[in-house]
Amino acid sequence: MAECINHPGKEGLYKCSRCKKYFCLACVELIDDKAYCYDCLKEIVKDVRGETRKSLTMRILAASLLALLVAIVSLHDAYALLEYLPTYIYRMSVGSHETFDSSLLTWTPSLIIGLAFLALGFGLATTKKWSYWYGIALSAVILIFDLIGAINLGGISYFIDNPMSNVSLFHEAMMIGPLLLLVAVFGSRRELTGW
Repeated sequence: MAECINHPGKEGLYKCSRCKKYFCLACVELIDDKAYCYDCLKEIVKDVRGETRKSLTMRILAASLLALLVAIVSLHDAYALLEYLPTYIYRMSVGSHETFDSSLLTWTPSLIIGLAFLALGFGLATTKKWSYWYGIALSAVILIFDLIGAINLGGISYFIDNPMSNVSLFHEAMMIGPLLLLVAVFGSRRELTGW
């Protein structure tokens, strides 16, 4: 008769499926007709948590990189404004009274979107809780506005007629990127929010 490892003198009715030691009923947990001692259960839970964390971390990394990619695309679109602003600010600081080229303000939305996605990318990379709701809201809003913009351009026919134009490529990136990001952020809710 085998004795319980934890309670000498008590019959070890159950053999742990993992460590193969004998235990009494009070020292095991029965799961799917298999007995596990509590030390082995702790190790199993630790291993599962580690694998889950690794999987979630890869999703978070993918979402963060995707947000940074969308930011780069958007900031690239606003390159003319980004190039002009420092020069204009410098000239104003040295006393030149040059008028501002207001035609460059059309790139302001791209600049704002790029900075917003840049903040999201860093928020996701550092697994900040605010990045979950911020990521969902930002991706959804940008996706909706870009769909409206695409419809105003003439819809699918414009993209079919001009597949490699800068406008088509930008709108495609700004539709696909936020959509993928929305899925990635929602899929990472456990790591970002705990549920």
